Amino acid sequence: MASGVARNVCIGLGLLLLVGGAAREALAAALETEAFIAACISDPVVTDEPGLAEGSKVTPQIYCECVAGKLGDQKLSQADVDMLTKLHKDEITDEDAESYPTLEGLMGANEAVEDACKASLGMPASTDDEEGPPLDEEDIPEDE
Repeated sequence: MASGVARNVCIGLGLLLLVGGAAREALAAALETEAFIAACISDPVVTDEPGLAEGSKVTPQIYCECVAGKLGDQKLSQADVDMLTKLHKDEITDEDAESYPTLEGLMGANEAVEDACKASLGMPASTDDEEGPPLDEEDIPEDE
């Protein structure tokens, strides 16, 4: 009898995992990513990535489709995808930034997705050197 109960519990857990995975896939499939992919492909920040150089086996199309495919895994909403589309089009305004309370979290989730795609596609990892090297004190202009 105990083995029958254990068997039923295992079957129930398996079905729960299957349904959960199907729901996650349905969420990812429900996101409209065509505009995102088009904006991503034409974004110079993306096309200038070292792993996407001309002649590379990974194209901007492949990379952007990978990113779009993983957005649902991050539990992003359609509004989030639309905001990322604006990001790639360089159309985010100060008003957008102020009125979108989760923008910083969205940017972090997007970066995680991009890093995962770079790794899975064999591209070089990102180097976050946007800020540049630290300034020496003598390089900082004095207030007059």
